[in-house]
Amino acid sequence: MKSSRLVTCAVVTAVNCILCTSAAFIMGAIPGLPLGFCPAIPVMIPFAIWFGGWGVLGAFIGCAIGGVLKGTAITVALPWVVNDIFMTGIPLLAFRILKANPMLETKRDWTIFIAFGLVINSVLACAWGTMIPVYFNVWPSGAVPMIYIQYLIMALILIGTLVPLILKKFTPHVQRMGLMVEGYL
Repeated sequence: MKSSRLVTCAVVTAVNCILCTSAAFIMGAIPGLPLGFCPAIPVMIPFAIWFGGWGVLGAFIGCAIGGVLKGTAITVALPWVVNDIFMTGIPLLAFRILKANPMLETKRDWTIFIAFGLVINSVLACAWGTMIPVYFNVWPSGAVPMIYIQYLIMALILIGTLVPLILKKFTPHVQRMGLMVEGYL
C-alpha cells in the first residue's frame, strides 16, 4: 500500500470529522434549519469517487468520531454512520463499475451520478440514518416519516447542488496531483 493512501485517508477522516462535528453547532445556531443538515455529505461523495475505499473509510471513521464529539454514544454512532457507507460506497461502485467520468462530461456521466450518487444512495442512507436512532430510542418511532423526509430532502439538495460543482472544479486538481485512486483502494 502506498503511504500516500494512508495519509489521504487520514485527511479525509479529519475533514469529515470536522464537518460532522460542525453540523451540531450550525444546527444550533440557525433556528429552523431542517434536521439532516450535514455539511460533510457533499464532500464525502467526491472523496469516495476520488480516493476509492479510502474515501469511504474516511467518511465512516470521520463521521463516527464527529458523532461522538457531538455527544452521541459510540454504541449508537457506529451503527448510525453505516449510512455514510451507503452514501459514499454506492456512488463509488457505480462510477468504477460503469466507468463514469467524475468530471460529469456526458449525459451518461450525469445519469450515473443522478441515479447512484444522488437518488439511490440518498434513499438508502437516509432510511438507515433514520431507523438506527429509532432503534436505539434516540428518536420516537412516530417521528420516522417526518425525519426521513427531512433527511432525504436535505441530502438531495446538498448533493444535487454541491457535489457536481465540487467534482467539476476539483477533479482536475486531484488528478494532476496524482491522488486519484483508479480502482477501489
